[in-house]
Amino acid sequence: MAESSYDLSSYLSRQEGGLDSDVNIAKLALALETDAAIAYGTEIAGFKTPALITAGASIGSNEASHATIIRAAFKSLGVDLVVVPAAFISAETRNSWILKV
Repeated sequence: MAESSYDLSSYLSRQEGGLDSDVNIAKLALALETDAAIAYGTEIAGFKTPALITAGASIGSNEASHATIIRAAFKSLGVDLVVVPAAFISAETRNSWILKV
């Protein structure tokens, strides 16, 4: 079930988007999708059940695809960025995925 509310304060304080404009909402969505991809990749590393590994990998790759699509949308609007900035989405490459404009 969906939560009744979500704490976005860490994203807002790091200026990784906001709720005040379409551009900032898209930046926030990018940060959330990036972190979701990282979370799934990190968590499935400890799974033992093949079905759970497959499900987690599938969901994680979808989250990474969402992040790529958002980055492509920014690029189509003239923002100078690489659509896929790193071969792997991870905590180490996270900042290359987050849009800083």
